[in-house]
Amino acid sequence: MLYILATVFVLQASLCLADENGVGNFIAPGRVDRMFAKRAPKDFGTFHVDCQGSEGACNNACYYIRCHAPADGDANKIVFIGPKGNDGEDDRNRLESGCDFKNPSSGSVCTNFPFSQRFSNPTATDYQCDEWPPALHQQPLFDNKPHKNSLRCMPGGENVSLGSKLGNFVNDQGTYPGRPGGVMNRDDYFRVDFFTHISTADQSKVEFCLGQGTANCDTDGMQFGMTLKPTSGGKIDSPYNYNGNDNRYALQSPGYSDLYQCGVKFQRQGDSDFKDVVLTTWDNKEVPSDDCSIDAKDGTCTLEGLPNDLKITRTGPLGSKIGFEYAPGNSGTNANNFAWDSETSGNGRGPWTDPADDPNRKPLRYCKVVSNTANTEEDTTCWFPCYQKDDAT
Repeated sequence: MLYILATVFVLQASLCLADENGVGNFIAPGRVDRMFAKRAPKDFGTFHVDCQGSEGACNNACYYIRCHAPADGDANKIVFIGPKGNDGEDDRNRLESGCDFKNPSSGSVCTNFPFSQRFSNPTATDYQCDEWPPALHQQPLFDNKPHKNSLRCMPGGENVSLGSKLGNFVNDQGTYPGRPGGVMNRDDYFRVDFFTHISTADQSKVEFCLGQGTANCDTDGMQFGMTLKPTSGGKIDSPYNYNGNDNRYALQSPGYSDLYQCGVKFQRQGDSDFKDVVLTTWDNKEVPSDDCSIDAKDGTCTLEGLPNDLKITRTGPLGSKIGFEYAPGNSGTNANNFAWDSETSGNGRGPWTDPADDPNRKPLRYCKVVSNTANTEEDTTCWFPCYQKDDAT
């Protein structure tokens, strides 16, 4: 009889189907259910982060906790997805946060115009996207999130640094007073404290971690989030396609609308004349603008047809770079204000990305400038960030 009972128990165990934790979800009848109950999540305490070297990522997390979701008592809580990304759940979380996208090919919002121009150091080429809550935390799909992830573009080292520190805590690699021993499993959880050791960090980079409560929550122009995700894998075209199904993004401070992409193209004839001027609006419509002539070095011309004026500056003869400023004279007072020149490069896919077989192409340039064979004319096309309204609301 004992042999028969033992055999029954073994058979029941072998029929138990493993769930995402590697724990069976089969519950046997009677007293055997105690043998197959799902393990209870374990509280691993609080991780007191040293933000030195991780300033950008810490600042992003502090913004979410203090400014974006201050009423959420679990804004600093991480419920672990499980080891090794839990079969791609971490990658899915990055797509659902808006940091990454899959279409038309895999990429990051921080390496694509206009977002890398407006929400980043506009000339950086090594910036990455950081999200909070992080990818190792269990999260719903984008449409079901009570609070959308806070996103921030930052140097890759600062992004990777915090990710490594969180990973070390999860895997019990290091010394963490009060933490239970052992590697964390799915559904285990912990809280993150960014404030106790914040004095070790560069204070100029962690403004949202300083002070108390929401005192320091005024926008710095870098905290943004995804506002619309029309496709399951996410999408950002080049040029950005507002009228299509591209992801949409906005600064997370109240009052700001989605960011778009505007454009300008013209033909420079000789040193002074700028002809056939066409502006592209935030909703991808082309609007002709008046031609202009700039006779002197450092002279300017104002183009009208967008919500704000676009000023162009002649820096020298044909072949020299051209200066641009959208919403001129409003630096620091209007989020539309943006300045660049025809040789500026950043972290994105500009108008000279295609065709791929063009030996002269410069994908990171804000502008495409092509001379005719006689070097008497230049065709110029530029893309830049803009908003629907003149005040960015």
